[in-house]
Amino acid sequence: MLDALIGFLRDAQAGISETITNDFLSGLIQLTVVVLVVFLVYLGCRIIYGFIRRRVDAAYAPHNVCRIIVDSGALPRALLLIPVISMGFLSETLLSDAHAMRTVLLKASQIGFYFVCAHIFSAVLDAAYHLVNLCRGVSASPQKGVFQILKVLGYCFAAVAIVAVLSGRNPMYILSGLTALSAVLMLVFKDSILGLTAGVTLAGNGMIHIGDWIEVPAADADGEVIDVALTTIRVQNWDKTITTIPAYDLLAKPFKNWRGMSEAGGRRIKRSIVIDMDSVGFATEKQLEAWKEIDLLRDYLAQRLQEVRAYNNAHPSSRVSVINARKLTNLGTFRAYCEAYLHAHPQVRQDLTVMTRQLQSNERGIPLEIYCFTTVTEWGAYENIQSDIFDRLLAILPEFGLRTFQLNSAAAMRAFTESIRSAKK
Repeated sequence: MLDALIGFLRDAQAGISETITNDFLSGLIQLTVVVLVVFLVYLGCRIIYGFIRRRVDAAYAPHNVCRIIVDSGALPRALLLIPVISMGFLSETLLSDAHAMRTVLLKASQIGFYFVCAHIFSAVLDAAYHLVNLCRGVSASPQKGVFQILKVLGYCFAAVAIVAVLSGRNPMYILSGLTALSAVLMLVFKDSILGLTAGVTLAGNGMIHIGDWIEVPAADADGEVIDVALTTIRVQNWDKTITTIPAYDLLAKPFKNWRGMSEAGGRRIKRSIVIDMDSVGFATEKQLEAWKEIDLLRDYLAQRLQEVRAYNNAHPSSRVSVINARKLTNLGTFRAYCEAYLHAHPQVRQDLTVMTRQLQSNERGIPLEIYCFTTVTEWGAYENIQSDIFDRLLAILPEFGLRTFQLNSAAAMRAFTESIRSAKK
């Protein structure tokens, strides 16, 4: 009796083992077929992409629309959808409902689908951004922050869908849960939200463009904008260092944008020559005769001297005292020469303000300010024009009997003292 029971159990164990073995091998074969087919489909997509890539690289320039679309990565990501969808279709078709890997592969296919779609959406936005730059110019396209917002929204929707797949719940249920946490999220990500809002405001109002020269004293930044991101602005300073500024700081703190200068096509010169007050006086007849030989002053002197003679002839008291008479001064004549020189200069904009004016005198002398705009905005050329103008004005200043004010150095004081001692001996 005992031997018969033991034999029955052995036969049952052998049958169960054989059944389990057959089901396992069948499931393994099915799984292998699915994985192999998906891999072959993926390999075929890579071959197709390589063929298209080589044709596009050979036929189109870097700034061509087709080249931009391919370079953005949208094509390989779109082709990646084929093996992902194939995995879900094959898992549902070939694997039985009882197979352990069927549910896993179906969920993996759904997750991969949403993830790849988010990547495709991001690549399409990159291509659209480059196309906008190509059509409107990089310096006229500050919408990078807007495109980044759309990218973030795309990935957020994909994340919600993936969580819904993993949890088996409706996506609206996940969104309602996020709504309940909105207050906490706003508190935790306060800086990011402020930066996001500021970035959208800067981009929407066109306050910052790539290529603009800006000065931000609070951030010690002075240079060219090289990147306008969602929450930050990158500025390459003139010493080639790079400063990263939060977008919110540009709304909360003052900054200067020199774009208007570039668009106007003229860069301002506003610099003074300080005249020694002791050198200012009435012009002598000898000086007037010498000044009449200056082409830029010939018309001015003829008109002014005629006005002076007419006034003096109409007022007999002017012959009695110099105080009652009208006379030209060396400073006024030099100021007229400066204005005439600026008006005749080929690299000074005549359609913008051109003037020479006296500023408030102080203990150092009389500042004579040159105010005009050059025809170029490039830094090096601008500095050369400005230096050439002041080189000439400083060199010609003694011809008008004028001197510039300059603090005496210690060496000059010692030389002066030595000269006094020598004179006494």
